[in-house]
Amino acid sequence: MPGDVIDSEAIFAPLAEFRRLGLAVSGGPDSLALLLLAAAFADRHAAHARFVVYSVDHALRPEAAAEAAYVADAAQRLGFATRVLRWEGPKPTTGIQQAARAARYGLIAAAMPADGAEILVTAHHLADQAETVLMRLAHGSGIEGLRGMDYFAEIGGLAVVRPLLGIDPADLGRLVAASDLVPAQDPGNLDPGYERVRWRQMLPQLAALGLDARRLSRFADRMRDADLALSEMATTAMAAEPASGSGRLTRAALVRLPRAVATRVVARLLAEVGGGQKPHDLAPVETLTDRLRMEPALKRTSLHGCLISSDGATITVVREAGRQAARQSAVRSARMRSDTSVTRN
Repeated sequence: MPGDVIDSEAIFAPLAEFRRLGLAVSGGPDSLALLLLAAAFADRHAAHARFVVYSVDHALRPEAAAEAAYVADAAQRLGFATRVLRWEGPKPTTGIQQAARAARYGLIAAAMPADGAEILVTAHHLADQAETVLMRLAHGSGIEGLRGMDYFAEIGGLAVVRPLLGIDPADLGRLVAASDLVPAQDPGNLDPGYERVRWRQMLPQLAALGLDARRLSRFADRMRDADLALSEMATTAMAAEPASGSGRLTRAALVRLPRAVATRVVARLLAEVGGGQKPHDLAPVETLTDRLRMEPALKRTSLHGCLISSDGATITVVREAGRQAARQSAVRSARMRSDTSVTRN
């Protein structure tokens, strides 16, 4: 019985609050294992109607359509509703993995409301977590990034849960090998041209030195605890500064804070005022924070789409004019496209 290899109850019972779960199944060994675990759980509880399986044909390889069809057939034989989605249109020549990931989540997010699915379950596992931590460490990420992937996350408005993060992919592979399912093999998963693949290939060597996937995952858990503590301290510090919501902060308050908390406060101000995503590399924010704390006054400098200055008493952060104009232009363009779409319909 597939559910005997890994406890399917431990995987899905904590998700009882969600009436219907989407399962992201690509056809690889990890996602097929997720499918088998869902089947074991559904068989035990007569709960097949609580699941809907999504498989995305990215149209990047000739085999992709057949692989998505295989997933749909396997899922239907196991008693699940299925939906095959296709990524249409031209594909980028660079950053293809990131673009495919965004397209996959976007397609599934658009399909889930009609199916009544409230959250998407993915098959990210222990090695995926280890690779993520290593990549972010190499990119200069701070504690916020070194917490790795979270159990619950929101990606572009889509609620995602990763219940297999603590499970060794070898165990998932054994589960599939014991079934009648045949996993697809994406050659991209072996291509060292992708950074994640290079780290994946490095993991056995790191494990031989004592830095295995489980230890890296435990490190991520500790970074998550530290990140939550820093976040709470930064929230308290900013709440004590009435002007912080308008992009201003007293320098004296920043000086009093521990450096890690001060850096988090500055990062938040930049994100709130600049309106962009926080980059992985924390070093420029740390450098700026040190200057704001140590220099009596700071002439205007720029970072992350913001202009930052200090007169020695008050730190001021404003959006760069060019970035603001570009953002307003993008908003206007989006509204025009929306209006045109409504008119055509």
